[in-house]
Amino acid sequence: MKYKKSSYLLFLLMLLSTANIFAQPGQRILAVIAHPDDESIFSVTLYKLAKEQHATLDLFVITNGEAGYKYSTLAEQYYGCKLTTAADAKKRLPTIRKKELHEGGKVIGISNYYFADQSDSHYTLNEREPLDTSWQVIKVRKQLHELLLHNHYNEVFCILPEAETHGGHKAATLLALDEVAALPADNRPLIFGAALHDKGDTARKFSALKGYSLTKTTSSLPSFVVDRTVSFSYLNRINYKIIANWELAAHKSQGATQMTMNDGDLEEFWSFNINTVNKKDEADSLFAKLNQSPYKTDEPKLVNPALALQLQQK
Repeated sequence: MKYKKSSYLLFLLMLLSTANIFAQPGQRILAVIAHPDDESIFSVTLYKLAKEQHATLDLFVITNGEAGYKYSTLAEQYYGCKLTTAADAKKRLPTIRKKELHEGGKVIGISNYYFADQSDSHYTLNEREPLDTSWQVIKVRKQLHELLLHNHYNEVFCILPEAETHGGHKAATLLALDEVAALPADNRPLIFGAALHDKGDTARKFSALKGYSLTKTTSSLPSFVVDRTVSFSYLNRINYKIIANWELAAHKSQGATQMTMNDGDLEEFWSFNINTVNKKDEADSLFAKLNQSPYKTDEPKLVNPALALQLQQK
């Protein structure tokens, strides 16, 4: 009897071992951003990855966000403390903004947060300012490199480094591109730059940020799009903007950001040239899944036209 029991246990161990060999690792995603709230630019994509595709979603945040105090007027009442001077912001905003980020992260499904705790000095369009002055770049590079090396991400998302965007946003993307490019080609995650767009606006084009060859993209137009306005539920009256607004609402200290509530119909993504050609099918498959919705929709033919018109007018 003892022999049979031992043999059975050995057989189970062999089965488990074989299963581990053939098990496919889950999708792992990393978003690299400069400030707590930058993830709002592609929050619906992150939500769909984490909540609908069940990916592990990590966030790497470079600064404490203490420079974002000038529009914190209403947040002073909400949090019960002074925030609208540089001295007060430096003392209190880093803790508040991390708390807000965790609250927003609950909405979109962030699994792990990694903070580089760098200084957020002031608004600038110059990407060299944070890279050459405010940030401890060697430290940030090392932390980001170790994350990429040990966590084996499938995709990395960052903000499209357009000339007119925040210098910190551009600097964060440049560091992400550098560290992804430093990995062996076979072990690189795909990396994408994101921007928000309204359907009625002129098409946005981007080829590269002048002076930085790694920012070159495979096309001047976005390679992929995730539509926030896809409608579903009863009478198809709700869409993914609800998720974007929930996530954005968590960042209460950022008054100017709060004023963008409900902006942005499309989350557009440019594929950078460093993405290996043999992973094109992987990228196509990823965004094909992201453009599917698991939620039930009402067929228009089943809706009473008079009732639908009445509801739309409310």
